[in-house]
Amino acid sequence: MSVLSLLFVMAVILAGACVQSALGFGTTMITMGFLPLIMEYSKAMGLSIFMVSISTVYISVKYRDLIQWGVMLPVLIPTMVICGIVNILSAKVSSDSMYLLLGIMFVAVSIFFFVFSNRIHVRPTPKSGTILGIICGVCYGLFASGGPTAALYLLPATKGKKEYLATIQAFLCLNNLMILAISLVLGRLELADLPMVGAGTAALIAGTLLGLVIHDKIPSAVFGKVIYAFVGIGGIWIIVSHML
Repeated sequence: MSVLSLLFVMAVILAGACVQSALGFGTTMITMGFLPLIMEYSKAMGLSIFMVSISTVYISVKYRDLIQWGVMLPVLIPTMVICGIVNILSAKVSSDSMYLLLGIMFVAVSIFFFVFSNRIHVRPTPKSGTILGIICGVCYGLFASGGPTAALYLLPATKGKKEYLATIQAFLCLNNLMILAISLVLGRLELADLPMVGAGTAALIAGTLLGLVIHDKIPSAVFGKVIYAFVGIGGIWIIVSHML
């Protein structure tokens, strides 16, 4: 991989890690929007999951006393089951098809959060947790991005910003580690990728620390609108680029 490509990877991962630690999710939404531009979709997914696993482990440990395990389980169990199945099956789908679906999903998420997020309030019950867990598992398995769906359940179920951050990071951490194991078995990351992984890890640490500072200083709602606008534009760009 060239120096320019490594710098591109680092910039994308730094931005993703910053969003992740500021909002509670978002790394893979950014990395999977840009990394497939310079590498295979499956490799981009493997690298994204590896990077976000480090970030979620760090934040989960940092705020371990605030994790609400009882709140998390109703959505965690169905997510992990569906995610594992879908992730293995998605290895047989072409990269072009997956990237196009990713673009459509980004646009849908962006529209949803701008139009409906203030109108829909999900009650954190076992039933809603199971339903959202299934949806989250599909999104996680196909696109390595289940954070927005999980947030719909965990945000109203937790009492404060820090409690929410700790709980959703633990949720993402457990799912990420499972997908990472599947990715390594399927060969999505190899020894030849070590320089890229090392550069990405350095960017991840910087982005995570910066994001935690932003989390404390900027209201998540304001920051989130900017991010989802960015996600939507990225999704439109992916779709248009496949139509040209």
